[in-house]
Amino acid sequence: MIKFKECVSAIHALNFTSGLHLDVTTRWNSTYIMLESAIKYRKVFEYLKATDHAYKYCPSVDEWGRAERICEFLYPFYETTNLISGTSYPTSNLYFLQVYHIQCVLMESLRSEDELLRSMGEKMMNKFKKYWEKYSIILAFGAVLDPRLKIFTLELMYEEIDAETAKGKVEQNSPPTVEAQGPSIQSSSMTHIPESASKKRLAIVGKLMKRNHQVEVSSGKNPLDTYLEESLLSKDCFEDLDVLEWWKLYESRYPKLSIMARDSLSIPITTVASESAFSIETHVINKYRSRMLPENVEAVICEREDVNPQGVRRGGVSTSGSDSNFIDLEVDN
Repeated sequence: MIKFKECVSAIHALNFTSGLHLDVTTRWNSTYIMLESAIKYRKVFEYLKATDHAYKYCPSVDEWGRAERICEFLYPFYETTNLISGTSYPTSNLYFLQVYHIQCVLMESLRSEDELLRSMGEKMMNKFKKYWEKYSIILAFGAVLDPRLKIFTLELMYEEIDAETAKGKVEQNSPPTVEAQGPSIQSSSMTHIPESASKKRLAIVGKLMKRNHQVEVSSGKNPLDTYLEESLLSKDCFEDLDVLEWWKLYESRYPKLSIMARDSLSIPITTVASESAFSIETHVINKYRSRMLPENVEAVICEREDVNPQGVRRGGVSTSGSDSNFIDLEVDN
């Protein structure tokens, strides 16, 4: 690794401060991270081959090309894993869109000219069909209850996957009918909007929606139909929208529907949060400290989650550079 660092210093055009990563069979994203970090240092590997005759394992041009294709293929899985593993924001509304995206990537890989990618795609598609072929109806509700997606988006996605079965699947994923209710919008949450760009845009949308509320109540129109008929929120303007916050904001407009949304959107789609809690507990309770009261154990775990001493943010993703599979390549100037 000393010679490798010398090669990094010799190539002045490189401005990377990250290092190389090793593949770890027990970590979902390690293969992508390994390839992505290696591709950045392609010139260094080639320079090392030219200057060190003992180095015999430099990938060929074809192998680098294949690594780039595999890296591009794995990126959606890396992105989706990070997105749905978050614990500080709702994830059930992300389920449908992400599973659909993965299915499209796998379907495309089956048509790849690269035999290796096609073989990988076939094996992964078999796994996908085993666990994900039937979309979870409960979690699909999360997409319907996301004002940026709704039923319209589900229809487009199902038609893209299989037009013949699209209509039946959409009907299965439609939320149950909610009876109309009559209170007008007088909630304090509608008059006090937190000062952020997203919340200000929500306030503008809320004022426009409020104009039609009294007419809908007097006519007895179903609030679910009203919600589904309204225009989708722009994903460009509301990319970081907190969906639970949106339903809290319009709780007075959709009393029963907001309760349904709260229950559905509160379902985490991964077990990352619970597994992380058990993992932390092993560091709190050990053979030297095993008689702590349950409330004290809970307090220590919660404090670790909030205080953040090791560079781990609340979403559970490590931001420190001390991973055991990380090879430091920073070069002192």
